[in-house]
Amino acid sequence: MRLHGVVLAVTPKTGEVIVRHDAFGTMPAMTMPFRIVPRERAAQLLPGATIEADVSTKTEPWTLSNVTSSSAQALTSETSPLRRVTPLKIGDVVPDTPFLDQTAKPFRFSQLRGKDVVLSFIYTRCADARMCPLISAKFAKLQELAGKRDLHLVEVTLDPTYDRPPVLARYAGAYKADPRRWSLVVGDAEPTLDFAAQFHVTAFPDPNIGIIHAENTVLIGADGRVRSMMSDTSWLPAEILAQVDASHGVASNPLARLNLWLSSTAVALCGNSVAGFSGLADLAVVLALFASLAYLVYRLARKIFVESP
Repeated sequence: MRLHGVVLAVTPKTGEVIVRHDAFGTMPAMTMPFRIVPRERAAQLLPGATIEADVSTKTEPWTLSNVTSSSAQALTSETSPLRRVTPLKIGDVVPDTPFLDQTAKPFRFSQLRGKDVVLSFIYTRCADARMCPLISAKFAKLQELAGKRDLHLVEVTLDPTYDRPPVLARYAGAYKADPRRWSLVVGDAEPTLDFAAQFHVTAFPDPNIGIIHAENTVLIGADGRVRSMMSDTSWLPAEILAQVDASHGVASNPLARLNLWLSSTAVALCGNSVAGFSGLADLAVVLALFASLAYLVYRLARKIFVESP
């Protein structure tokens, strides 16, 4: 497979790059890390360079070889978006970074102890209906369906310079966010972006597109620890609520829990190549294809070995 994309950041010591690439093979256009071989080639690349490369999906992260590049163009006047933080894992306590919510009141995650929390990352100027607006629409549905559950929703902005509390308040109003159950928060720029980076979400400013960022929705338990992470937008509100109910020993829809588990497991095992995997629906398609293939093999074998004279 051949990749075409733009280099957003380079780490010469590890030979890794962040690339915003066009669609290739079955992979949709997105931003993701790659390893360059030979490693020395990475040191020759600059942010803003347009590259062509062969892709190998047999490594993690995926590997780029036979890389050719054009001269780099300026992406932004800001410094590199890569941040030196320690990524969080399942079971880690969520950092207690200070924020302000859409009502300009102080907000910390520690004040939500005892509640289940769903966390995601957005920015209000996002124009891609498949990204931030989709997540916020799903949060609106979560708020509607939560009922008496002790569940709180939090969206952290990736545009802390622009998305101050008055802007967040207008955005919250568009989605009918109840501040008692749904907080849109922002802090100082560096702590806010460091917080996001700990959840594997890095913001890449692009003057033509806006802010390019990965999707990561996080379920946080009542003890303030990370319970699960979903690195795509295919999850459904009912699946989240089923997982919350199951964590408290409350009967819930087992199919919804299975669907969320299949989606999360597929991404965990296969990486971003299955970022659009939607659990049971796609599993049913895969099983149908295998069944059709098995039937064709059976018919062919019967034709050759049984019906032939």
